[in-house]
Amino acid sequence: MRSLEHFVPRNEVVAKKVLIALSSVAAGVTLLFTVAFPTQQTSTQASVSIAGCLLILALAACMHLVKRPSVWLWTAYPFAATALITILDICSNDSSVTAQIFFFFPVLYAGAQLRRRATVTIFVVAALCDAAVTATLLPFSTAIVDDCFVTAALGTAAALLQLSGERNDRLIAELERLAAVDPLTGLMTRRVLDSATASALGGAGTDGGTALLLIDLDRFKQVNDEHGHPAGDAVLQQLSALLLRANRRSDLVSRMGGDEFAVLLPGCSLKFAKGRAEQILLEVRAFTFDISDSTAVGDDDLGETQFGLSVSIGIAHMPTHAQDPRALYAAADLSLYDAKRNGRDRVGATPHHKTQTDTHQRY
Repeated sequence: MRSLEHFVPRNEVVAKKVLIALSSVAAGVTLLFTVAFPTQQTSTQASVSIAGCLLILALAACMHLVKRPSVWLWTAYPFAATALITILDICSNDSSVTAQIFFFFPVLYAGAQLRRRATVTIFVVAALCDAAVTATLLPFSTAIVDDCFVTAALGTAAALLQLSGERNDRLIAELERLAAVDPLTGLMTRRVLDSATASALGGAGTDGGTALLLIDLDRFKQVNDEHGHPAGDAVLQQLSALLLRANRRSDLVSRMGGDEFAVLLPGCSLKFAKGRAEQILLEVRAFTFDISDSTAVGDDDLGETQFGLSVSIGIAHMPTHAQDPRALYAAADLSLYDAKRNGRDRVGATPHHKTQTDTHQRY
């Protein structure tokens, strides 16, 4: 079953449109040829051609109408189309270039939409089917020449399309990685945090619930003003590494922006989340930030290059304080505001009641 997954296209929506386009062109041209030049085919051959065209269109329509085609359906279509082209060519006694050119269609689809292994497989099958047509209808020497030219053309088209598709895959993967990872700290971005929060809250009623910690670096603007932005960047990187140390595998640490961070704790109780927040508070308080590598050599105006900082932490738990992701953020934000209002370097008090989704929040 896993080997068949290679035949599932990169983008199913686009693949359906490609299948409809290629099938419509192939069937339309064949039907037009059959109707426009009836004397070149017998009535039986014409009937076979029309039936084959209608079947190809029916298969394409089936793929288009099915909302989520199965792996088996995606796998079957290119092979069924190739087999139909072979049958039509042999039954119509047509081995001309105009008939053989239709073997390009399954290969074009595979090269543009499928992974390499599937593309190679469909290319081989198309080349073998073309060889079967020429071997059946042409003298041996002529068949060999035709097969060589068609196979070379099929292989070139498949290779170029496959290389182009793989390059696009790499570009898309890199864009997704850049969108998911903060380039300065290596932490997940807010976009990933939102998605993970929604997923975690789907099971928040079990295993203790889900907690969110919002962490704000106290007086970070003073670091930038006194030591420069490179020093501030170094502080953010060191704080990020500190936050990652005690992570469980299921936890997610994110940089929200600026000097604001978040830690998502799926499957934990409110008591556990408070303990984790206090642990972070103590670890940051005891940590010595070193910005010596970020200051200009010989610059005596930058002051100390090692110093301590503190953080303020807001905490919220679902289902204790909220019923949905937006309300969870709002509750954690209220707790963070409480920590800052009461002197910073502390964990804020948690709300006494569940926060509604229309509660005012900064995020």
